[in-house]
Amino acid sequence: MDNCDLEKLSVSKGKLQPAFTPEVTDYNVTVESDVNKVTLDLSTSDCGASYNILFGDGSRAIKLSDGTNRVQIEVVAEDGTTKKYCVEINLLSAKIADLSYLALEGDIILHPAFCTKIYEYNSIVPFHCNAVTVLAKVPDRNIKFTVNGEVNSQPVPLNFGDTVVEILVSSADGSNSQVYTVFVTRELIPTAVTFSDGKEQLDYECPVSLAAFYRPVSIKNSDPKHIFSRPYIEMLARRSKVDPLSSCPLGEGWKVVELDVDKKMSAALVKCFFAYRGCDNLMKLSELGSHFLDCPHKPTGDLDAKDVTETTWYKKHFASSSCLEIETQHNSEIRNWEERLQMTAGEYNVDELCALAQDHMNFYRKNLPKPGDMLQYEDGQSPLHSLEQAAFHYASAIRLSSKDARLHFLLGVVLEEQHRAKAMYGLQRKVVSGKADRDRDELSDAKSTARQDDILAVCKLHGFLGTPTVQNQLQALDKEYQQLRDQGQSSKADYVQTLYIWLSKKTGKDSSAAVQDEESCVHRALMKYLDAWSLSPDSWEFNLHVGRLLLLQGTSREALQHLQSGLALRPLHPALRFFTGLALLQQEQKASEDNEKEAALFLQQGLEHFVSQRCSESWVEPDPSDPLSSLSTQFLRGLLTLGHLQQRRVLSEKAMSAEQVYHIVAVLAAQSVSQCVCRGEASWQLEWVLLDVHFALLQRLIQQAEGQARDDIQRQSQVAKRSQALTALIRLTSITPCQELLDMQERACQLSVVTTPRDCHALCLLGLAQLAQYDNNPKSDRSKETLTDACLSFQASIELEEKTQSGEPPAQLSKQKWWQDRLEAENQKAAKQSTTQPAGVKGPSDPRGANSGAKRGRGGPGPGRFAAAVTKAPVPKPAAPTRGGKAARPPAKAPVARGRAGAVAKHDRSPKPSTSCIKPHILSSNSKQDCSPSAADRAEEPAVAHTVCGSGAVNRRSHISRLGLARALSRSADNQDQAKQLYHEVISMAPGVHDAYIELVQLLEPSDPQAAVEVYCRFPLKPVAEQSFDDAFITGEIARMLMSLEQLEHPQLGASLVAYGKVMGLSCIEKYIEILDEKGNTKLLKSVYAKIHDRQEDDQELQDFFRFKCWI
Repeated sequence: MDNCDLEKLSVSKGKLQPAFTPEVTDYNVTVESDVNKVTLDLSTSDCGASYNILFGDGSRAIKLSDGTNRVQIEVVAEDGTTKKYCVEINLLSAKIADLSYLALEGDIILHPAFCTKIYEYNSIVPFHCNAVTVLAKVPDRNIKFTVNGEVNSQPVPLNFGDTVVEILVSSADGSNSQVYTVFVTRELIPTAVTFSDGKEQLDYECPVSLAAFYRPVSIKNSDPKHIFSRPYIEMLARRSKVDPLSSCPLGEGWKVVELDVDKKMSAALVKCFFAYRGCDNLMKLSELGSHFLDCPHKPTGDLDAKDVTETTWYKKHFASSSCLEIETQHNSEIRNWEERLQMTAGEYNVDELCALAQDHMNFYRKNLPKPGDMLQYEDGQSPLHSLEQAAFHYASAIRLSSKDARLHFLLGVVLEEQHRAKAMYGLQRKVVSGKADRDRDELSDAKSTARQDDILAVCKLHGFLGTPTVQNQLQALDKEYQQLRDQGQSSKADYVQTLYIWLSKKTGKDSSAAVQDEESCVHRALMKYLDAWSLSPDSWEFNLHVGRLLLLQGTSREALQHLQSGLALRPLHPALRFFTGLALLQQEQKASEDNEKEAALFLQQGLEHFVSQRCSESWVEPDPSDPLSSLSTQFLRGLLTLGHLQQRRVLSEKAMSAEQVYHIVAVLAAQSVSQCVCRGEASWQLEWVLLDVHFALLQRLIQQAEGQARDDIQRQSQVAKRSQALTALIRLTSITPCQELLDMQERACQLSVVTTPRDCHALCLLGLAQLAQYDNNPKSDRSKETLTDACLSFQASIELEEKTQSGEPPAQLSKQKWWQDRLEAENQKAAKQSTTQPAGVKGPSDPRGANSGAKRGRGGPGPGRFAAAVTKAPVPKPAAPTRGGKAARPPAKAPVARGRAGAVAKHDRSPKPSTSCIKPHILSSNSKQDCSPSAADRAEEPAVAHTVCGSGAVNRRSHISRLGLARALSRSADNQDQAKQLYHEVISMAPGVHDAYIELVQLLEPSDPQAAVEVYCRFPLKPVAEQSFDDAFITGEIARMLMSLEQLEHPQLGASLVAYGKVMGLSCIEKYIEILDEKGNTKLLKSVYAKIHDRQEDDQELQDFFRFKCWI
């Protein structure tokens, strides 16, 4: 009687959503655009009930209009009870052009998740993925779509880096269309790429990684086009908003995606990475990744135990029942710092504490920051906090079970990861408002300041006055340490040693200083590894980690003992082999030929294991604590050592060439540097690896040019390109300045000039490097010669503007000592070769012998020596990974302080050092472990020095050479007028270069302050809202000088005060406001205040403020 349900409900077109059930009353259905009528099929559950269709004419035939058609069905039971069902029929418009579904086959994730009204997506696929298939659906079968122009959804071939997949959707009536775009990025292949065509190798080489472009982008308006791999140019752009190769400022929208270059490069033929193992396949670059997976020549990872068991040391110590006696004397103990980590265990047992620690480690790894992330976390959410909690739990577990070696080892892993978290990711303990935390931070800052004051006091005792360079600071500390030891003052000597380690730790090429610092996390990690080893000396794992950290510390003899013991226990372990090979080369005694071959084999096996793992389909991002990680400087420097060995072909059978090893290092180092979240210790160490491998490859390129045609334009171009790239990297590096960088810079510039002696840009860069050498040590014996050389280089660059690069070298080069020495060496070599058979290519000198006799000087060996070293040096022995501090220095001439205090502080009259060239550095100290000569000392020169250059390119005019020459001339009091003239010329050519105005004013102000003001007033300032801090420096200087001259009515004073105050803050002009107030210049004050606050002077609030100040 009261049953008012429908028994059946359906629509002739489309399907109800949800499926019909009598209890559900609301439904939706979508029909295609060509449907203009549907029929309802319905019946009631009770034959005595009736229904009414409340739509249109009430019939079951429903005429549709575009959009939503709401059809209500009223069911009336026999007793009068009613119930309404509603069906919303959505008639698709023939004009819509949307997808209803979009995905990539194979569970490839789209970012963001698909939504009909979102039209751009990104997706990352593995490096071995050659193609993707688009899975798309449309709501209306009359809507058509194509994928990159193809009607059928065929697999879309992928480029080496980025591929754009466009899905063009056309409406049913053809009147509208919509494009959905999916940007597919392939992960980077972790190996070097060798093109079959030498020209393509040059054309497609990234200046940073020296490998094939990855996701290439160019600098807007660069001519010729400057192309970089995207991750690396973005990393450099975060440091300095200039084009690395031209030093021109990066404007808005500077990044131009080069999809055509990516596509063309992807079609080029390349060789298999495993060609050295016999693979002779050629394939497109885009197919290289998939080939890696199936290459039959790829190392399988099955190592031969005989490589270990047949060695002399194994037979002597492990083949019989005897074992190697390890010299390490260590007893497990609980230290003070470890006691502070231990907390009350409460009800937790060891297993529960370990589980909690592992949870914190998992959280840490999951939440590691990426480049560009804001390092701000809620309380308890920082990855570093998770590491600290893991350390607390493991330390507490040790308290309960102190004889469990595994617990000591796990705490060591956490402590070493803490060091990495701070050095690589910039994670720091959050400063909270508690007094104890503030006091601790203040104490830390005070401790750092006190140590620096103590260092300066020691420097003063040893004749280094003022603020010495860090090199000199280290020398003074070393002298003081030796004197105190000789005098028996051991406690004071220990403190001086602490100062030395503290100063060195900030500037090293690796973590060697950190391992020696007893307060560092990595030193504490070594202690825990030793604790674990002392409790379980037969553990291969404990021996591995103790050995590699002892190796890093410089205790190579003990390190080798631990590593050999571990390798005897696990002879097939790649990491044990790798670090054992490294340790063999770092012993005090020179490695024998057999030891070198054994070491090279172990190093290559470690590298092959790394490459095979990365080239596996099942590869996942490894734990950063993995010893064979691309983020480990120790691993990368070990690979550099392998490259040095392979220069002499220590391994010949199925062995990588030196170039191949170096290129792998360059790829890995560039990738790792770009992953650094902050510029700090880890970043500096990785950048050192990148610079060193750049120089090694440049050197090898020049060595290979020996004996080839002197008019090899392609070879010249490659040398010039790599020299320019190395120079750019040094100029933009975040490494603390040091002499080694400066030497490398100058040497790279010399090589570029030797290759293309009429290239204006190369000559200009050489001049900048020479000027930086002078600024670093203006009182040296060679300073006058260095400054003269810089002037000559700049003059040559200016003289050759708008002239062809082909022809004889400029006359200014023949006046420079380094050029004369090179020509003399060339003539001697030619004379020698005319009487004897041509000699093979010689490598750089033996690093062990070179370190004892050679001194690092400007640009390599001193005058008259480096040319001979180029032609006569023997092939190198493998060098241990270089250690030793790279130290900072104060500016040779203090620049005017920019920033908030700039306008108030007393003006520095000294010329301002260049901000666009490399900063001067100081000579780095050679530690005991630094047994390899400077890379700058080892470089050879191409044999094209005094020939006519074949390039027909025309040099362009540039202000940079004139600015450099002006700076060089300004260093001498006799040339100030010429410098001023050149500065004016620079300003005319490039009105927006801040440095030209600032440096010219520094020359003018002492004698003619009015003229100095007029120079600043010529600067083309942008509107205040667009002004930078550099612009604000100039407006602040105008205000300072006009106030000093008491020109209070000068038309630029008010505008300068407003601009400086708006950019830098009102507090920066308070001093000037007080002066103007004292002089009663209220009219100017009211105008300045109103404009800074973007208000009219008659604003009521300002009027009240003016009355309060008694200005009205």
